[in-house]
Amino acid sequence: MGRWAADWPDAVHFIGVGGVAMSGLATLLAERGVRVRGSDQAVYPPASEVLAAAGIEVRTPYAAANLDPPGAPGLVVVGNAVSRGNPELERALDERLPLASLAEVVERLLVPGRRVSVVAGTHGKTTTSSLLAWLHHAAGRDPSFLVGGRPGNFPHGARLGGGEDLVLEGDEYDTAFFDKGPKFLHYWPQVAVIGAVEFDHADIYPDLAAVERAFALLVRMVPETGLLAVPHDDPVARRLAAAARCRVATFGLDESALLSARDRADGEDGQRFLAVREGRVLAEVRLALPGPHNAMNALAALLAAEAAGLPLAEAARHLTTWIPPRRRLEVTGRGGGVVVYDDFAHHPTAIAHTLATLRARVAPGGRLVACFEPRSNTMVRKVFEDALGEALAGADAAWLGAVDRPERFREDDRLDVAAVVSGLRARGRAAEGPLAPDAILAGVSAALRPGDVVAVMSNGAFGGLARRLGEAVAAREEA
Repeated sequence: MGRWAADWPDAVHFIGVGGVAMSGLATLLAERGVRVRGSDQAVYPPASEVLAAAGIEVRTPYAAANLDPPGAPGLVVVGNAVSRGNPELERALDERLPLASLAEVVERLLVPGRRVSVVAGTHGKTTTSSLLAWLHHAAGRDPSFLVGGRPGNFPHGARLGGGEDLVLEGDEYDTAFFDKGPKFLHYWPQVAVIGAVEFDHADIYPDLAAVERAFALLVRMVPETGLLAVPHDDPVARRLAAAARCRVATFGLDESALLSARDRADGEDGQRFLAVREGRVLAEVRLALPGPHNAMNALAALLAAEAAGLPLAEAARHLTTWIPPRRRLEVTGRGGGVVVYDDFAHHPTAIAHTLATLRARVAPGGRLVACFEPRSNTMVRKVFEDALGEALAGADAAWLGAVDRPERFREDDRLDVAAVVSGLRARGRAAEGPLAPDAILAGVSAALRPGDVVAVMSNGAFGGLARRLGEAVAAREEA
């Protein structure tokens, strides 16, 4: 593998540029004047929109010729989903081109000289890190950030600012084919948020204990002068925090947490609550996303902002102008008394949170309809089969897509969608699957009635189902 001098390269090629974080980093480099291009097997929104807006050429599908001139790259950034056998990776290795992972580029170009805040945990990373980035920006601190999604207040998920603060979404997934450690071990935080810690990424972690060990390494990296913020009611995060050398602050819905939410109430425009510390009300919070889990995200962001020098009451005022990231309870259409939401939920706990939040929005006589695509490397495995059924039972009706690329797994290790459907029916829920997105679109559209709320959940495109269902119900309003 070629060596990379740790300075800003003139030209970079991204293998796997369609990933949300990879596309964000690509746009950041392009904005600094680096000549950037990339490739992927396929690219879909929002990454495709971000790359097009930045004028970055994207070549699909993967091919060795994608590395051809003009503009031979001075650096090749390799996505963590790219494995040996990829024709571009093999050519780069043969030609000894300089290679780096996304996390290494961040560590060597963005981290030095900045105060780093890392947001980690199984759930809520993108929401919390976009909240924190906005708090710094709205306060005039001109932060840099790299977020694994598309924040509502910014054109894309990466920004190089002139201020001291750098906000990073800290992923526990491995870094690259040549670096199997978690990405967040490259980020060196002064402030760290660890949300709930659960078993996830079953393709690289054998059990929860292995996940805990990864997060324990992150805790070790926070200096004594730093801060670690953890949820008060999560036993794993609290256990990890016990080993911290820095100050630890807890957040939660119960006032036994250092920072808590009192009198929380959801509304049409999101939610409101009082931020309380040790019995004293510090601020009234208005947040544009409903749900207890999003209140937790906001509390975590407030603690992290305060640790970086932003007064908590001031930070809370800036929450009112925060716009949620794409695909976080995002309305894609409404009409005929029906509302369709697009949500990134792809872990049983996240699915349960999404459905519990939307349950309160179902009108009398209506139903909560869940559409779910088993796509992530964890959710396509049998390990979460029972938990998935339990989570989807929070809906009145469930429509399930087929397992994404089922050939990757043995039958005894692969999620049995038909078994999940059978289990839901045994619980008295209407359920169908596995079905293609077109079949789900037709079935759901035909069955909808006034008062229904539809949640489309996937960490992928799901055949554009959320958008297409939204358009279908909006057409009812116009008819």
